[in-house]
Amino acid sequence: MAAEAEEITREADLKGIGCSRKRKEDPRFVQGKGNYVDDVKMPGMLFADMVRSPYAHARIKRINKEKALALPGVHAVLTAEDLKPLNLHWIPTLAGDVQAVLADEKVHFQYQEVAVVVADDRYIAADATELVEVEYEPLPVLVDAHKAMDADAPVLREDIADKMEGAHSARVHPNHIFTWEAGDKDPTDRVFDQADVTVKQDMYYHRVHPSPLETCGCVASFDKVNEHLTVYVTSQAPHVVRTVVSMLSCIPESKVRVVSPDIGGGFGNKVGIYPGYVNAIVASIVLGCPVKWVEDRMEHLSTTAFARDYHMTGELAADKDGRIKALRVYVLADHGAFDACADPSKFPAGLFHICTGSYDVPVAHVQVDGVYTNKPPGGVAYRCSFRVTEAVYVIERTMDVLAQKLAWTKPRFAGVIL
Repeated sequence: MAAEAEEITREADLKGIGCSRKRKEDPRFVQGKGNYVDDVKMPGMLFADMVRSPYAHARIKRINKEKALALPGVHAVLTAEDLKPLNLHWIPTLAGDVQAVLADEKVHFQYQEVAVVVADDRYIAADATELVEVEYEPLPVLVDAHKAMDADAPVLREDIADKMEGAHSARVHPNHIFTWEAGDKDPTDRVFDQADVTVKQDMYYHRVHPSPLETCGCVASFDKVNEHLTVYVTSQAPHVVRTVVSMLSCIPESKVRVVSPDIGGGFGNKVGIYPGYVNAIVASIVLGCPVKWVEDRMEHLSTTAFARDYHMTGELAADKDGRIKALRVYVLADHGAFDACADPSKFPAGLFHICTGSYDVPVAHVQVDGVYTNKPPGGVAYRCSFRVTEAVYVIERTMDVLAQKLAWTKPRFAGVIL
């Protein structure tokens, strides 16, 4: 009887689906007792800030660091040339591409990181970034994904221009990243050729950007005696950070500790590895003291991972009664300057193969082409489960178009469809 009474009490305490739950984490936040990355303070900690490109596409002719280094309180100014001996000027992305930590010979998007300044405080570091002189040679800019694979399109990724086998598929153009397909192409095409009714709709799911209250940042602290690296970072995936940092630094994972404290929002764009993290880690290893980097709001909106940016075409084939016979989808995905998407699987388009939705579709085919443009890189599942939002949009919008066409082809009487 005692056990039964205890079970009844437990169920009463748990209540059921839909009941309100007491939030236990709120009191310390509303009292200002949260612990975020920017709250981390360490003895001798220095601060990093970035020199960023005003151009979306330009060759770097010369970088003069002398004036910045002469500013009192500045400890270092690092460029890609300084990172090359460490083989840290490029880093692998989660999508199988590589991304420049600091612009190597040319910049690929506006606000790309060109140099990093390390100083006694963030204000000196910010002042020093203004003193770094960078001479640019502007190049043609490509921001229209539809023109990315034109014969006369400027080649954006010169580092892989001759590499025609990508991480996911063969590449058909220097600005092409991958082609991904799902479904049955030939049977789908045959159904469309014979269908009574077909519709086609072009649509654009524009680029959107997560904007959490807390921007991205990290504090890197390397212990030279024990060769242990501790990184406090605004990450939704600290284990990924640890693995990538270990790969880059050659420090065993067992000696890399990643701490992800309170995070003021994430929405997906705190999954990837950003150049700011790597620069802070390198600076800490080189200078032997903790280094903090926290981006400002403009940097966050300009350079961290976006979502969407899909140019989609949906097609449906049906009979005269409106029964769906086939679905065909083509997507042109604008991935920016580097393919840094946080992909959940080997499929470059995430879960786009669910674009049939909740409908009974006998046969379907979807194809996605990813391309490079002079936009910031990235790609995250902003407020959805990896591209589900795009997949739902394409099928529901195309269904609307089919319904409208069928409605207008039916005989009418007094405004009522018969």
